[in-house]
Formats: sequence, C-alpha cells, structure tokens
Amino acid sequence: MRILKYILLLLLLLSVAFVVFVATQQSDYKVIRSKETKISKDIVYNLVSDSTSLIDWNPWEKDEAVFKNVKLVSGDTILQKISLSGEKNESFMRFQKTKKGTLISWELKGNLDFELKLRSILQGGVENVLGDKLEDGLNNIDNYLVKELNTYNIKVHGIVKKHATNYIQQIDTCFFADFQKVSKKMLQNMIAFVEKNDIAIIGSPFITHQTWDKKAKTTIFSMCVPVEEEILTTSGSEISGGHFDDFLAIKTTLTGDYSHNIEAWNKTINYINKKKLIKDTEGLNIEVYKISLPKERKPSKWVTEIYIPVKKRVYIPKPKPTEVQEVVGTSETSTTNTTK
Repeated sequence: MRILKYILLLLLLLSVAFVVFVATQQSDYKVIRSKETKISKDIVYNLVSDSTSLIDWNPWEKDEAVFKNVKLVSGDTILQKISLSGEKNESFMRFQKTKKGTLISWELKGNLDFELKLRSILQGGVENVLGDKLEDGLNNIDNYLVKELNTYNIKVHGIVKKHATNYIQQIDTCFFADFQKVSKKMLQNMIAFVEKNDIAIIGSPFITHQTWDKKAKTTIFSMCVPVEEEILTTSGSEISGGHFDDFLAIKTTLTGDYSHNIEAWNKTINYINKKKLIKDTEGLNIEVYKISLPKERKPSKWVTEIYIPVKKRVYIPKPKPTEVQEVVGTSETSTTNTTK
C-alpha cells in the first residue's frame, strides 16, 4: 500500500514538473511558409482578401480561428489578426508575380497558449503545429483556384429575342481585375435598396457595359436589377431607373468562373462574324448572372448569360434582268422571167 502511495506521489510530481516545463516554454513564435501557384496574382489576392471566401481555404475549423483584415495593399499584401484559442496572432501574406503565376508567402507570429505549447512539445515543435496549418491553407488556396477556375464551358446558342425589361441601375467604373469585387459590392447595395423600398424583383441581376477599354483595361458599366414596374428616381440619385424594349441578340452561356467572360465574348463576336450578322451598335450588351454569389460559392457552377444585340436581316431581291426581244425581219427577193 505504501509503495502504491509513493508511485502515485511520484506520478503527481512528474505531472506537476511536466506542466511547469510546458508552461515555461518560450511563448513567442514566428513561422513562415510559401507556395507557388499557377493562378495570376490579382485572382489569388482577390480570393484571400475577401473575408466571405475564408470558408473556401481556411485551414482551421470554423470555431478554432477568427480572422480580421487589418490592412490591405491592393494586389500585394494582406495584414490580418488571427485569434487562436483566444490568443491574438499577426498574419502577414504577400503575393509576388512569377513566370508561372504567383508566389504566396504566409508569415504567422504571436504567443502560444498552454494548449499550443503542449501540442508543440508532443509534435516536435511549433513548426510542426502551426507551420503545417499554414501549408494546409496555402494548399487549399491553390487547389480551390486551380480546380474552380479551370472548370468551365462556353456555349453559343444563336439568335434569341431578349424581352423588354424595367430595371434599376447603379453606374461605376473599374479595372478589369477589380470587376468582380466592385460588382459584388454594387449588387449588395442594389439588393439592400430594393429591400428597403419594398421593390419587387422579377429576375436575375445583370450588367450592361457602356465602355470596354482594352488598352486601359477599364470598363464603365451599370449594375442592374430587373423590377416589375418602371422606377423614377430623383436627379443626382446614386441609383436610377431604366428600361429596354424587345430586341434580337446572340445568346451565349458561360458556365464557370467570370474570368472566362472575355473568351465567351470573343466566341460570340466570332459567331456573329461567321454568320455574317450585323451587330446593333446602339443596343445594350448585357450579361445576366443566372447563378452567382452569394447563392453559389463555387465559381465552376456560376452561370452567366451574354446577349449581344444584332439587327434583322433585310433581304433586297435582286432586280430581274430586262428581257430584250429581237424582231427578226424576212427579206424576199422576186425574180421575173420574161419570155420572148
């Protein structure tokens, strides 16, 4: 019995010593991981900087870590605060353009709580605990973007009738690379406006491109929401009403990420040229977001419809050649014989 007590006491002392050992380990740490992806820098940055997309690449479970953007340098760096088990940590991500795509560098530093100290000891160091998490996050970003961005389909349907529509719109301008982020924010603003004013929506949101400057890589566009009745707004209002009548258009469907829309537009233009159709330059070029954020998170399942207006063909019959009737005359020669 006495030996058992000594054994229990020894185990207790060892446990206390181990706890003290764990507690006295160095608290501050810094781990860095890097990964190169074949995706362009702007696309990678837009994914990581968008707090709503965190669910798509976060290496921690939902309740394990809380992310907060602190400072964003467009297309270059992201500084975040990450709370792990109540401890605040600094996260620094940098995006560098490479020949293949983008090099992502992720640095995490802060203080370890007792649980993380214990796991670090048992797993061979903080590099094997938090470093592995950073690697998981970088792999998640790469896998998500490569799979989602490369899965797409484009189908040109041909001539259809686009029916008359009333809508409300908000006009803005941005670079091509920022279009998704800007248009998403505008759409949220439009949805909030219709909900606040109890306006009935009758279809999917769409945009109309007013200008598309390939040299400057900028576009002026209108974010539109179709509504049942024509809306009149006050002069100078951020949101205004609009309407278009029925028109003929070439319809194309893009299933996949919006980054392929330029290819979809080019295929539509090529179809128009191949069929020798006449583009209506005074009509509206429309993109309808049939399936998109926030209802569907995966870009490979987004559906965008493109409508480019064309004019009706006018057939002018060729004039029939004039028939020329030739009148052929008969010449008769009389010979008189005189008999003597």
